[in-house]
Amino acid sequence: MLIRLLGDSLRRRTRRAAVAILAISVGTALAAALLGISLDITEKMAREMRSYGANILATPDSGDVQLEVGGITIRPPAARGGIDETQLVKLKTIFWRNNVVGFAPFLSAIVEVRDQQVALTGTWFDRTLTLPAGASVRTGADTREKAASTSTFRTGVRVIAPWWQVEGKWANDEDPGAAMVGSALARRLGLRVGDAFTAHYAGRPLALRAVGLVSTGGYEDEQIFVGLTTAQGLLGLSRGADKVLVSALVEPDDRLRPDLRGRDPAQMTPEQYATWYCSPIMGAIVTQVKEVLPNADVRPIRQIAEAEGGFLSKVGLLMTLLTATALAASALAVMTAMTASVLERRTEIGLMKAIGADAGQIALVFLSEAGLMGLVGGLLGYVAGLALAAFVGQQVFAAAVSPPPAVLPVSIALALGVALAGSALPVRQAVRLDPVSLLRGR
Repeated sequence: MLIRLLGDSLRRRTRRAAVAILAISVGTALAAALLGISLDITEKMAREMRSYGANILATPDSGDVQLEVGGITIRPPAARGGIDETQLVKLKTIFWRNNVVGFAPFLSAIVEVRDQQVALTGTWFDRTLTLPAGASVRTGADTREKAASTSTFRTGVRVIAPWWQVEGKWANDEDPGAAMVGSALARRLGLRVGDAFTAHYAGRPLALRAVGLVSTGGYEDEQIFVGLTTAQGLLGLSRGADKVLVSALVEPDDRLRPDLRGRDPAQMTPEQYATWYCSPIMGAIVTQVKEVLPNADVRPIRQIAEAEGGFLSKVGLLMTLLTATALAASALAVMTAMTASVLERRTEIGLMKAIGADAGQIALVFLSEAGLMGLVGGLLGYVAGLALAAFVGQQVFAAAVSPPPAVLPVSIALALGVALAGSALPVRQAVRLDPVSLLRGR
């Protein structure tokens, strides 16, 4: 009987049902698109933001006095090279190793070039590292496994700072005479691409040639960059770096489970700590980097980490507000359509009450009708949402968006919720109508 009533109602009120389904579809399409974008594009957005600089800094944990001037770490000679760069491959063994986009060591000194004191920094420009099969990799807060196969990956300044503008070409890490000169320093020294010059440190000369000029708008414009081994040789070191910059994909802390936000890991239960440790937030990744670099002081670069986390949180909030607004508008449209339906069917409602239908049965008829429209609208909205997500992904983020399968049930649930919420007030009015007045035409 219920199916017959629904079929007859929708057949006689096709236009109103179509309007309600359209409203639900529009709201669900926007919700599905924004949800799909939020779930799929967040990582892409975070990866895009990683191109604007590293967000983790590691320095030697020696307790020695040090001074940072213009991006140059000044240490006593005996304290130089406190981080062993040969250990940096271990950054690809932490639990969130796939979130480590890249890293680069830096070793700096003040040298003399053409009677001027300038900063010379050794680093990795474009380095390929190998993690051998059998290496111990972290798989949990307290578990490890052996790497099944050998893997290689690129790292260095070209990975963590692709925004460097280079006139000429990038220096080769294996070329001891290749140097990249900051554009402002090159103008002051009168250097051009291809020019040879000599840097002096503690009476030791180093013959270099400018293979490229670097322009960043920052302190790099006043430095000379050479391969790390070249800088180590000039300083009389066999290995070591003054600092390491790490670029890692992280999520805002507000994505963490509520009871863990702001908690000191040392005060957590084992279960809480395991959850915190396996979350891609800044604190957990810094902890994991510290584990593989035990002699380093590891900390986030606050202005970058906080800006990134704040931006991603605000984007998520914006998508939530847009979704809520669209669904609220859809619910209002459904309420309008259902209110008109109730007014049209007053006589029918009075007849059902006169022959014994109670309030629950009448409500079931209208809510079933709303649920059916919500189901159809949800399916149509999901399909439209996929198309909208793909369009927005390409036009706004220049990336393909592939919403996960979970978006389908969520979309249908939202559509049903909108349909039922929009029908609540009209149904309440329907069940409170007086059958005697209705049958008299009042």
